[in-house]
Amino acid sequence: MSFTEILLARAREANEKFALFSENERVLVGFSGGADSLALLCVMYTLLGGNVCALHVNHMLRGKEADADELFCRSFCEKHGIPFSSVRVDVAALSRALHGGGAIEETAREARYAELHKEAERTGASKIALAHTASDNTETVLFNLARGTALSGLRGIPPKRPYGEAEIIRPLILCTREEIEGFCRENGLRYRTDATNADVHYRRNFIRHKIVPKMCEVNPALHKRVGAMCESLRCDEDFIKKEAYRFLDEHACGDRRGVEKEKLLALHKAVRTRVLAAMYARETAESLEEKHFCDIEKLISGGKDGAMLILPGKIAAVLQKGELFFVSEAKFAEENKKIEFFKRVPPGACDFGGMFATVLYKKGCETEELLEAINEFEKNAVLAKKAELAESTVKTLRVRNRENGDKYVFGGMTRTLKKLLSGSTETAKKIRPVFCDENGIFWFPGFRLRDDVYNIEEKPYILHYFEY
Repeated sequence: MSFTEILLARAREANEKFALFSENERVLVGFSGGADSLALLCVMYTLLGGNVCALHVNHMLRGKEADADELFCRSFCEKHGIPFSSVRVDVAALSRALHGGGAIEETAREARYAELHKEAERTGASKIALAHTASDNTETVLFNLARGTALSGLRGIPPKRPYGEAEIIRPLILCTREEIEGFCRENGLRYRTDATNADVHYRRNFIRHKIVPKMCEVNPALHKRVGAMCESLRCDEDFIKKEAYRFLDEHACGDRRGVEKEKLLALHKAVRTRVLAAMYARETAESLEEKHFCDIEKLISGGKDGAMLILPGKIAAVLQKGELFFVSEAKFAEENKKIEFFKRVPPGACDFGGMFATVLYKKGCETEELLEAINEFEKNAVLAKKAELAESTVKTLRVRNRENGDKYVFGGMTRTLKKLLSGSTETAKKIRPVFCDENGIFWFPGFRLRDDVYNIEEKPYILHYFEY
C-alpha cells in the first residue's frame, strides 16, 4: 500500500471512529507549511474538494524564514486553487504585553487559535482541522508523564473538541510522522522545516528525538498502542465526569451552588476530585494541580466552619455551615467585610452602599425628589417595608449593625433576631440592620414595631426600608 493510500485510509478511519467531518461541511485547515500541515491540506482537499480553505498565521518570530513560510503557503494554495488567507501576529510584542516577555510558545498558540477561530467565522467553516499526528500524541503523553499528571494528562490529544461555534478536528491523529514524510516524498511535495524542531534543548524535541526512538525499539507499534490507551482513558474520564456532573445537579444548591461536606466525603475520591474541579471551574479558567486537591481535601475533612483556602486565580474555597463553595477572593472579602451603617437616619433618602436604602419623611411633606427616590428604590428591591413613627422616636432614630443577642418585644413577646432570621437568605442575615431609638431596638424590617412604638396613636412620620 502506498503512503498516499495509507494516509487517506487513516483519515477515513479517524472520521468513521470519531465523527470528525462530513462531505457537506466547510473545513478550515491550519496551514503552517510544514510536512504535517501540508499532508493534511492535501488529504482534506482530496476528500472534500472545494469545501476546504486554509489559513497561515505568521508569528513574526523568525524574520525572513517566517516570511518565506507565508509565501510558500500562499503559492501552494494559489497553484492548487485552494482558498487561502494569512495573518501576521507580533507574538514577541504580545508576549511582552501579556507575560513580560515570557511564555512565547503559549502566546503563539493562543494567538494562532484565536486567528483560526476568527477565520472560521469569516469563512463559515464549522470545522478547524489541525495536523496533529499519532507521533505528536505519543510525545504529548510522555511529556505530561515526565512533568507529572493525572488521568487527564494521559488522555493525549483529543481527536476533536469544541472551540467556540466551531469544532477543532485532527484527521491525521492515527498517522505517524514517518507515514506523513513518506507521503510527501511519494508525491514530490516540498515543505518548510523549522530549524528549531531539531534543537533537543527544548523538552518536547528531546522526547521526540531521544526518547521515542528508544521506546519504538521496545515496541515498534508504540504510537498505535499509546493511541489505544488514550482512547480507553478518554472513555473512563468521560464516565467519571458524567458521574461528577450528575452529583452536582442533584446536590449543589443555593446561590453559590455549594455542596454539603459530608456528601462530598462520601464520594469515591475519583468522583470527588472531578466534582471539586467542576465547582472550581465555574469561577475561573485556571486549573488545579494535585497539591491543590490535597489542600481542599484537608479543608473538607478537618476544617472548621468559616475556614478558607486561597487557590490559583484568587479563588477561595470556603467551608461555611457545613457546605463547601468556591468564590472569588475579592467577592468573598467584599461580602464579609464589616458594614458600618450610619448611626443616625436623617429625613430624606439614604442609600447605604447599595445594600439597603431608607426614606424618612413627615406626612404631607413628600417632595417630588423623595417620591422619585421611593420609586427608584422599589424597582430593584427584594424587600420593601414601611413603618409609621412618632416624632419622639424619630428624634433619636438611628440604624446599626445587628449584634449577637439582639432582641426586642412585639406582640407581647420578646423575639430574638437570630430566630426571626431563621430561614432567611444569607444576604438578609448579613446586611439587614436594626432600627433603634433611645430605648433600644424598635424595628427589625420584615416584622412589627416594638409594642410601645406601635401603640402610639399619633405617628406623623413614614419610614421606608428597601433591601437588595
